[in-house]
Amino acid sequence: MNSEPLVLLPGHMCDHRVFFDQIATEFKELEVFVPLITGLDSITEIAIRTLEACPKHFALAGHSMGGIVAMEMYRLAPGRVSRLALIATNHLAEKPAIAEIRRSRIKAVMKGCLKKVVRDEMKPSYLYESPYKDLYLKFIMVMAMDLGPEVFVQQSKALINRPDQTSTIENLKIPLALIYGEEDKLCPPEYHYAMKDLIPHAELFSIRESGHMVMLEEKRQFNQALKGWLTL
Repeated sequence: MNSEPLVLLPGHMCDHRVFFDQIATEFKELEVFVPLITGLDSITEIAIRTLEACPKHFALAGHSMGGIVAMEMYRLAPGRVSRLALIATNHLAEKPAIAEIRRSRIKAVMKGCLKKVVRDEMKPSYLYESPYKDLYLKFIMVMAMDLGPEVFVQQSKALINRPDQTSTIENLKIPLALIYGEEDKLCPPEYHYAMKDLIPHAELFSIRESGHMVMLEEKRQFNQALKGWLTL
């Protein structure tokens, strides 16, 4: 397994805690960084600041919004990223219909409805119907509420205006893993098949009985996928 520093980027309204199992157990022998992707409302600006906080050379894995930031980091500094893992994410620009939904959620959150928006509209669809769904949802809610409404608004604006990364990944030469949950409703398997079509050398890792939050819902399968990626 590759021994270089590993950078893990969490998704929308998540922080380092979402990767606790990876940090504390499976990859504890590695130098692991989990930068916050908060405080800015532009994917490019987030990527620039994150690069400033990372080692000179590193393996990079991003989940969901973290994957979107990871692609921009690679576009800006391809020589610093030795390998890339895109987890439950999307390389395309935001669809207009989804952008409108995000704008309505921003308005609701600015009126003090963060908990309701996250609890009722967003997070339930993130998870596969398993016996542990409610437990994972509570954990996700804690992270979201700790990050707060300002971060929600900033990250949502960044996602609305994110760049299309088709040309970035078409020209990607480094080892690449595409990791996805087979039951993911937000970033379904089709998104990852489309990326695979653009990058024939990419390795697909499907996580069974998992939705969007693969690192929580199926830790064992997810960790094996990351290990496989680090040996590509």
